[in-house]
Amino acid sequence: MAVKRLLVFGSSHKMGLTGQLTDFMCSCLDAGVLLDDFLCISGEREQFPGLFGRLDARGVKNVMIEGLDDHGDFFRLVREFDAHVRRFVPSVVHAQTNWQLAIAAVVKYLFGRRYAILYTVHGYRHNYKFRSFMARYLMGIFLFFFADKVITPSSFLKKKFRFVEDKAEVIYLGVENDLWKEYSPPEFAGTKRLIFPGEFRQGKNQDTLIRTVKSYMDRTGDDDVELYLPGDGEKLEDCKSLCRQLGIEAKVYFPGFIDRAEMLRLYMLCQYAVIPSNVETFGLCITEPYMLGRVVITRHVGVADDLIAEGKSGFFFDNEKDLPEVLEHLFSNTEKCIRVSKYAYENRGVLSWGQICNRYLKTIESL
Repeated sequence: MAVKRLLVFGSSHKMGLTGQLTDFMCSCLDAGVLLDDFLCISGEREQFPGLFGRLDARGVKNVMIEGLDDHGDFFRLVREFDAHVRRFVPSVVHAQTNWQLAIAAVVKYLFGRRYAILYTVHGYRHNYKFRSFMARYLMGIFLFFFADKVITPSSFLKKKFRFVEDKAEVIYLGVENDLWKEYSPPEFAGTKRLIFPGEFRQGKNQDTLIRTVKSYMDRTGDDDVELYLPGDGEKLEDCKSLCRQLGIEAKVYFPGFIDRAEMLRLYMLCQYAVIPSNVETFGLCITEPYMLGRVVITRHVGVADDLIAEGKSGFFFDNEKDLPEVLEHLFSNTEKCIRVSKYAYENRGVLSWGQICNRYLKTIESL
């Protein structure tokens, strides 16, 4: 399937070209997009070294607009973007941020350029109650008037934007290729190991997991359990202090900010991934262990309700009070955990870039 002229913003605020969008664009080529009909526009930075090189190696045309991801000098950026639009003449422009959407909308309507605008919602100030309400309200109005199609990476996020539900479609985000490994089943005998990777900030609730481990140990007398909390952030020291207060510092591990190889090693070490977040708009912390056949225990956030069927592909909990009981039940039912692990691994294909890009291109064709 070929798309006539597709222009994709490939970078994000303060990050530059991102790894995820680089994977996405390369996968679009595998799905049938022709090189001559594809253009990536990004800022001058990259999330980590080597991303521009990957695009070059695949022959993807990429143009850099200096300062694109810094949220300043708006009308200069509009003029530069319009110059690229006039040369490339896209039929669809795909924006990833509100800033990019504003640039694309101004060029389209002020300068009379003819293209459809596709927008992917990645967040909405979701960690702050009042700000999230205002952000969704304002974004909803802007998307209603200026976006022709809206992609949300989960049903959870789509429901947050009911204002544009008629033009919204759920298309998952893909995950990195290093997770497509042969099945290595968790070893459920011995120490029970839990993992939750994430930034230590408001709404992630690592403290909930720390208290849960303590509660489980007190309820059962079983101290053969470990909790791994990779990541960094402003609440890290508070969580370490809580472990000391509860006397379980020997049971909770804080690896800090780690690279992908170490992250993968920790996933494979652990049998269970527990997601206590108030909000996940998609949730790589859900999809990554799911793809590796780990047992996912999660709140109803992000992509969880799209992937998880209770007792079949994972497990749900509602609040901190429920979680110790859920763990106690699962730790004593390893046969059930083995079945869930196998099912998750065998059904992870919905997260492949191939399936995702095929759905994406069908959406493009419908514009």
